[in-house]
Amino acid sequence: MIPDRKLIEKELAERGLYPYISVYETVDSTITRARSLISEHDGDILIVASSQTQGKGSHGRSFYSPQDTGLYFTAVYRDVSLIFPVTFAAGIASVRALHSFGIETSVKWVNDIYYDRMKAGGILCERTGSGEVIVGIGINLQEPEGGFPEEISGIAKAIGKDTLSRDLLAAALYSELTEEIRSDPAGVIERYRAVCDTVGRKISFVYDNKEMRGTALSVEDDGALSVMTEEGAILRFETGNVSIRYMDQQR
Repeated sequence: MIPDRKLIEKELAERGLYPYISVYETVDSTITRARSLISEHDGDILIVASSQTQGKGSHGRSFYSPQDTGLYFTAVYRDVSLIFPVTFAAGIASVRALHSFGIETSVKWVNDIYYDRMKAGGILCERTGSGEVIVGIGINLQEPEGGFPEEISGIAKAIGKDTLSRDLLAAALYSELTEEIRSDPAGVIERYRAVCDTVGRKISFVYDNKEMRGTALSVEDDGALSVMTEEGAILRFETGNVSIRYMDQQR
């Protein structure tokens, strides 16, 4: 079912927000479509789709986006400082938007949305050569018929709330995201720490082409993750250069 553009517009207008909104029943990727719209519209942009055929995930992976089971969302903002921690702002906004519907989630450093100890969504942020920020967010609202594919079964999770409106969630998410993106960057990391549950967790990761394990110690002021390995070494991971997994994940 195609997202209800008029409902989303109404909800955002009540919050004083007026982005250009484009909705699709099926799209290759909301991020790809956002890139194509930037030159056509001067202001901020919001794209919402019911499914994606080429959904984009982090580290070059795809994001499974079947019909009518999730929220597939991309926002474009202009005039965002190069030092602004956009991915962290998107994590805060995602948790707060879901919380407004009574759904308690957290963020796994750096850009995974977790629900009931499993991945229920992901965030992918980009900057264009002309200076725009593109924020893509996908959230699994319902489990697809037949379950998730084998390669993500035991890792992926759906929120599973039949009464949750994708369109109202899209409006709430855009509202929260805009508030964060337009905020003072100085407070973003502290707010991110409050929604991130990675610190203190046992994790595995690949470092220097070797599978390693350790404990997440802290999210530092620049957003880097500090980790103590099982051998006692302290490592510092910057965003985007490592993928971590919780040791208590099923797979």
